[in-house]
Amino acid sequence: MPYLSANEIRFENGKYILYNPSDLMNNFPFLEGKVVIGKIISMYRDGRTVRINKEFKCRIARSGNYYIGEILEPNPLEELGLPLPSYFLISVSKFEKESEQGVATFPIAQNILLKGGYTSYFEDEIRRILKEEEAGLILEGTIFHPALEKYSSSLKEALSLFEEGSFAYTKTSCRKILEGIKGIVSEWKTIDGSESLCEKLKSVINTLYSFASVGGPHEGVTTKEETELILKTTASLLFYINSLLKNQRVT
Repeated sequence: MPYLSANEIRFENGKYILYNPSDLMNNFPFLEGKVVIGKIISMYRDGRTVRINKEFKCRIARSGNYYIGEILEPNPLEELGLPLPSYFLISVSKFEKESEQGVATFPIAQNILLKGGYTSYFEDEIRRILKEEEAGLILEGTIFHPALEKYSSSLKEALSLFEEGSFAYTKTSCRKILEGIKGIVSEWKTIDGSESLCEKLKSVINTLYSFASVGGPHEGVTTKEETELILKTTASLLFYINSLLKNQRVT
């Protein structure tokens, strides 16, 4: 999980500067002198929040009584021509360290959810990111049957799309997962020794697949509520199918 915080970025002496990332350094003092790797997620300027979602690198150094981070090339802020100074929501996930073998990359905060100080400008963005990361940790912590591994990645994508408000594309991702599950389950004869249970599960999957086809890539209604129902049910089905396969409960 990347470390989230909000910082001002300025343009000083011909350089793009992450100004005084004290929150980051208070939590990770070993980053002084290191190159950190992360993502510039959003910018707040003149009452508006703009999504950026670009990777960046910066070198952390002390400047008098505070720290600065000099943003290195390739510089996404320069490429996009963004106005400065502005406040940005950033995530930092890795840092570089030189060794005899060359430059090695290490995680900063692995498999934990961390956020630093931030302004109210980015509360919605931070809630979205934390939900995505929590879902990602659950998926990464689950050992999937080989037949389902690729669908776990599709589910993570669907969760991200939903949090971004892309409901039609969320449905499309769910349909792909359900289509794959349909193909797997179509050859099953029994679940836990029951033919009836097996047939009823196939019926549920077919119905959900049909439900997810309305308003996805095809014409029809698409709202947050029914998309959330499809997404949660698809996720539950994936975990259920995974349990059946891993524990050899089907014939």
